[in-house]
Amino acid sequence: MSNDAQPRLAIIGAGPVGFEAALLCAARKIPFAWYERGQPGEHLAVWGHLETHGAFSTLVSQAGMEALARAKLTEWLPSPGSQATGKSWVEGYLLPLAETPELSGILKSGIDVVAASRFSSLREDDQRTGGFLLHLRQGTAESVVEFPAVIDCTGVLAQPRPMGRGGISAPGESSCRDKVAYFVEDILGADKDKYAGKSIVVVGGGISAASAVNLLAELAKSHQSTWVTWLVRREDSLPVRRQVHDPMPWRDKIAAMANHLAARGSGNVECHGGCWIDSLRPGNNNQGVVVTASVKGISRSFEADRVVSLCGYQPSKQLTRELRIAFDPVLDLPPTGLLPDPVLSPGPVTSEPGWYTIGSKSYGRASGFLVSTGYRQAALALARELDGKPLKRRAS
Repeated sequence: MSNDAQPRLAIIGAGPVGFEAALLCAARKIPFAWYERGQPGEHLAVWGHLETHGAFSTLVSQAGMEALARAKLTEWLPSPGSQATGKSWVEGYLLPLAETPELSGILKSGIDVVAASRFSSLREDDQRTGGFLLHLRQGTAESVVEFPAVIDCTGVLAQPRPMGRGGISAPGESSCRDKVAYFVEDILGADKDKYAGKSIVVVGGGISAASAVNLLAELAKSHQSTWVTWLVRREDSLPVRRQVHDPMPWRDKIAAMANHLAARGSGNVECHGGCWIDSLRPGNNNQGVVVTASVKGISRSFEADRVVSLCGYQPSKQLTRELRIAFDPVLDLPPTGLLPDPVLSPGPVTSEPGWYTIGSKSYGRASGFLVSTGYRQAALALARELDGKPLKRRAS
């Protein structure tokens, strides 16, 4: 696609949802600019060694598959019914999409969008007028560009939630940062030496924590001195809540396996419920880390070589702090995403006309996001922007 015309909107982020937004813009011949702080699919690459929770066919869109077919770039695609990894999702789907005629040469990688505001932005203004100003940074070079509309697909993985009470960092957490992982590392592969034969504390009760515990239990089969202490907040008999009729059977399998390990105390795993992390400090001679937690009201300390903190992720508000975007105070998502039930149903709309938040960021701190929802949001954002209200640029 030739994208030489003046861009009418900006897309921020080049994960699967950002790619979908770009494809839909290209299909509608809307000139757009597209920015990514790192490389395409960088958040997926962080957990590239892990298998996805659903079949590969649930991770792709019709627009994406049609673009790859037209360009004859389908040879790297995993089979539709297979359980892909984050790595194969990037290499088999996203990177080939970047080479299609629709998207080739458009993505600007290595550009960080550090802030956004309105062209006319005074506190006393009841109505916000003018386009959006984006502050771009690439190395030491900086610039400000204006767009009538912006689609924010920046995700949440870059903003892990700390492990202290009330969503703030536990005392000592920052100083022990080099001994804490905030995502599931390649425990059986590239990062094996960090875990084999070591004492590990895992904090969190979601699917990511369950995945880490399962992998560590597998590692303990061949490295029997590997020991896992699993600390979760809920006091239920089983640490991971399972969905009834989970639409993703592989996700349910992860939860069931971790619950089994916790209940039986097998796999060198001991699980403690009713835990709140009080502090972290370096171990003796600065070796390892000591985690102090309140366990059902009793203070206990756990010595570990490494901590895996998987307490969820949350959207960064740094980008939009100068915009008037309201967020639900509990879940950090736009109030438009909460139905009275309350049920999560995030659409792309925010309280700032022309600014759309889609993808996992639209779910705030809540779990349950599916990439198919992000694809739907991308279509809704463009439909809303184009339906009876064509994109306009401020007159010079």
